[in-house]
Amino acid sequence: MSELTPEPGTSSEDSAAGGQAAVLVDYQNLHHYLKGRLGRDESTADLAGQILRSLRDRLLGDDTRVVRGRAYADFGGLEDHSRHIQRTLYLHAVEPVFVPATMHRNTTDLQLAVDAIEMRQRYPELDTFVLLAGDRDYAPVVTALISHGRRVVVVGFKEHLSPHLLEHTDGGEFIDASTLLPSGALEDEVEVGAAIKTTEFAETQDPAYEIDYDALETIEKFFGQYQEIYLTPLLRRLSDEIGEVEGHDPKSLVADLEECGAVRLERRKGMPYDYTVLLVNSEHPAVLEVREEVHGASLEAADDGLPFEAPEM
Repeated sequence: MSELTPEPGTSSEDSAAGGQAAVLVDYQNLHHYLKGRLGRDESTADLAGQILRSLRDRLLGDDTRVVRGRAYADFGGLEDHSRHIQRTLYLHAVEPVFVPATMHRNTTDLQLAVDAIEMRQRYPELDTFVLLAGDRDYAPVVTALISHGRRVVVVGFKEHLSPHLLEHTDGGEFIDASTLLPSGALEDEVEVGAAIKTTEFAETQDPAYEIDYDALETIEKFFGQYQEIYLTPLLRRLSDEIGEVEGHDPKSLVADLEECGAVRLERRKGMPYDYTVLLVNSEHPAVLEVREEVHGASLEAADDGLPFEAPEM
C-alpha cells in the first residue's frame, strides 16, 4: 500500500490534520484516452504524472492530503514503456496494480471498485475517495461510498465522462482532468479510423527480390478488393501462402515492398487499441504487372468456360 510521507518542514502532528484521501486511477482507461491526444514529445506516463501532481496540489488547497493511491492496468499490454509508467506512478506515491485484460473486457473497473469498498472498511480515517476514471461502471461504488458518509470526487475528461456517473457524485463534485494539465498539453482528439500520422509512398523502384512479387500476388488475390488492408491478417496470410523462405519472413516482405514504393503503412486511431493498415500503390509497375497476371489468368479461365471462384479469405 502506498502512503505519502509528510511534506518537508512539517511535523507528523501537522501532517495528520485535515482530511485524508485515497486516489484510485483506472490507468487503462486514462492511458488510452491520453494516447489519442499526445503531443510529439510527450508520453502517457508524463501526462499522467502531471495530472497526479496537480490533483494532489488541488486537494491540499482544501486541506485534504492524498495518503493512499493505486493505479490499475494491464501494464504489460500498454503501448508505452511499462517501466517508465510504473516509475512515474511510484514517484507520485501511487501503487501500480496489475490487472490482466481479458478477451472480452478490461477488468480494471471491477478491481478498482472492490478495493474502494475494502479501503472504506479497513481505513475509517479516509474521508475522501478520488476516482480518476470516466466509466459508467463506477456509479454503484460512488453511490456506496457516499451512502457511508464519504466524500467522492470524480476526475475525468468532461467530453468522455459518463453523465450518469457525474450525477452520482453528490451534487456533481467533479474535476475536469484537462484543467490539471498545462495549456496546450493535449492535441485535438483524433477520430477513430483516422490516420495518426500520414505517410507517403517511397520512391518507385523494382522490388529487390523475386519473392516480393509473390507477396504482391498474395495481397492482390486475397485483399485486392480492399482500399486499406489490416496488417495483422495480411501477415497471417503471407505466412500461410509463402512462409519463411531463405530468411524472408512476412514482415520483411512488407518492408521490401515499402522500400520499393509498392506499399505504405499507416497507423490508425482505434478504440481501445490503435492498428496498422497497408495501402497499395496502384501506379507502381510491379503492382500493375501482378494485377494483370492475376486478373488476366482469371479472365482467361472464365473465357474457357472454367468455373471461377473468388479467393477464400
